[in-house]
Amino acid sequence: MTERRRDQKGRILRSGESQRLDGKYMFRYTDASGMRRTVYSWKLVETDAVPAGKKMCRALRDLEKTIQRDRDDDIRTHDADRVTVDDLFEAFMKLRTDLKESTRCNYTVLYNAYARKTIGSKTLKKVRFSDVQKLYIDMIREQHLKAGTVQALHSLLYQMFETAVMDKLIRDNPTANALKRLRRMFHTEQDQRHALTVQEQEELIRYVHRSGRYRRMAPLVTVLLGTGMRIGEALGLRWSDCDFEEGIIHVDHALLYKMRESGGYGYRISETKTRTGIRDIPMLDAVREELLEAKRLWQEDADHPFEVDGYKDFIFLNSSGKVFTQGAVFEIIRNLVNDHNEAELLAAEQEHRAPVLLPKFSAHILRHTFCTRLCENGTNVKVVQDVMGHKNIRTTMDVYNEATGEQKRKSFREIEEKLPLLPPETDERND
Repeated sequence: MTERRRDQKGRILRSGESQRLDGKYMFRYTDASGMRRTVYSWKLVETDAVPAGKKMCRALRDLEKTIQRDRDDDIRTHDADRVTVDDLFEAFMKLRTDLKESTRCNYTVLYNAYARKTIGSKTLKKVRFSDVQKLYIDMIREQHLKAGTVQALHSLLYQMFETAVMDKLIRDNPTANALKRLRRMFHTEQDQRHALTVQEQEELIRYVHRSGRYRRMAPLVTVLLGTGMRIGEALGLRWSDCDFEEGIIHVDHALLYKMRESGGYGYRISETKTRTGIRDIPMLDAVREELLEAKRLWQEDADHPFEVDGYKDFIFLNSSGKVFTQGAVFEIIRNLVNDHNEAELLAAEQEHRAPVLLPKFSAHILRHTFCTRLCENGTNVKVVQDVMGHKNIRTTMDVYNEATGEQKRKSFREIEEKLPLLPPETDERND
């Protein structure tokens, strides 16, 4: 009978195990792809001590358990120890040929800005749940980024690692539940958007029309407030999209000014955010009048039309004859609010009255305001969803519930007077 091999302590070694003269243990095995592999450790079992001056490591028998489990499930352990997160990102982007160019550019910017320098060089096998959480915590604590940015990066990383799980490079997705736990720790839910009040909306319209500096923005502000279009949809609006006879605005594309995959920034035509974004919006009288006034005052130079991907005839042009960019609109709105509030504070002081100030808002808040006004008017929820181009009815319902909350309270205050539920203070029957 052949004598079984033993280590330097006299312990019997299993098949595939051996010990070198320097005391280091080895285990040779065949991986799921049929390749011969070897792992090493200074410890045979967890209770063994690591020789002085040597790095701490997992015991060989623990490594064997993981290897056997991975072999049973066809997990490509060796590949996961060579493929980096950067490699995974490149492979993921090549695989996702279905992504719009704008989405691809957003993913690239997000990954390069926040993931490449932190976990990009790590191999998939070494990325832990704690590494992902540390990345998210740093983005919030140190970089003071909004929850939306962390959410966007998490969405990308989750998809990337999920492909690695499906390809059996790794067993579990290290990003799973990372954001969920982070929300509980920091309460980093998306900031709730608040619509402008009716008074704020009226004050905005008044100021834009009376201000020489911002008068050119009046048509765009009116369209955003009067249609609920997304800013990219509004900037991409052409005269040919407006049917003044039927009173309809046709929405089937958006105009973006963002980074291109080939490098640099530029204008480009994009599909609407969702398929439900392709829609017809009834034209309010105020919107119609403002658009016709804009056409009369700022008709595009026919000799030098601004063109993007074959699209011409754009409505919202700046003084250079180009369509406003989303970034430019953001800056204009910010300056508009500051200028208005500064002038309003001075006027209110001189007139001995309370000032009517504008809150900080964005183009998206104008869209949200329009949706809120529709809901406050009791418009059918499905109609609101269709006009807004919401893919999910839940998005519409969130706005509807917020907008109608005060109306419900008002209705109950009114009905309370007509629905007595307590006995009167004096009861004639007891007199």
